[in-house]
Amino acid sequence: MNNASKDKYVHAGKIEEIARLEAQAKAFSRTLEKEFEILGLKPAMKVLDAGCGTGAITRRMAMKVSPGEANGVDIDSLFIDEARKLAAKEGISNVRFGLSDIDDLKFDNGIFDLSYCRLVLMHVKNPVKTVTELKRVTKSGGAVAVSDSDDGGLITYPELPKMMEMFSRYRNWAKTRGEDRFIGRQLFSILSQAGLRSVTVYPFPMHATQQNPEMLKMLFSVPVQIAEMGKESMIKEGLMTAEYYAEAMKEAQPFLTHPGAFAMGLTFLAVGKVP
Repeated sequence: MNNASKDKYVHAGKIEEIARLEAQAKAFSRTLEKEFEILGLKPAMKVLDAGCGTGAITRRMAMKVSPGEANGVDIDSLFIDEARKLAAKEGISNVRFGLSDIDDLKFDNGIFDLSYCRLVLMHVKNPVKTVTELKRVTKSGGAVAVSDSDDGGLITYPELPKMMEMFSRYRNWAKTRGEDRFIGRQLFSILSQAGLRSVTVYPFPMHATQQNPEMLKMLFSVPVQIAEMGKESMIKEGLMTAEYYAEAMKEAQPFLTHPGAFAMGLTFLAVGKVP
């Protein structure tokens, strides 16, 4: 993302976003493993994680491709500093992190076997331009992979009417800041327009029930944390009141303790080959 894009990213530069990004990667752990299997990560590959945040996924990629190299880039210096600290703490030496605009990557043409970004395209101004830049730094015959969510797949039982209405207001508010919460369904079109070949889309519904209460709580917490960080701005702009937000949040505890509770989210992985 460039500086203008960063201004539109609601959560950039926030300390609390560090914990959320790490928790989010943990919540999507099973999906990530399936994605890595599809992408064919293997030793000696050189891979890019663009818009890496705190590097939670980059570190996983690094372990998969060792003794190859994983590179993570992000526009936010706070995230990059944390990514370096976490990699050092975990003793992962085959990973590199750096500041970079995802639309103007500081890499030569065709140097990566795989270029990947996750939950990034929903935030950029021109997704086709972003994917075209990922294609530029990827080898001919290599792959560009994009993973993103689509809020159309957000389902709960029991229903949460106030909370879902609050999420709807959040989505509309975020869209005015350049965040498209329904971008998952657009990935085939975006990768095709960027000139990639043999584009394949893999849907990943992710669900949790009371059979695994911790997983249910973790999955449920991801959209809640996202909305929490937009709360103050939405209240200031008159899109909701603090009382309305509190009423919506009251639905959380009864849901999490309901014996038949079910929550589902939906992400898509799209993979295309570089000509």
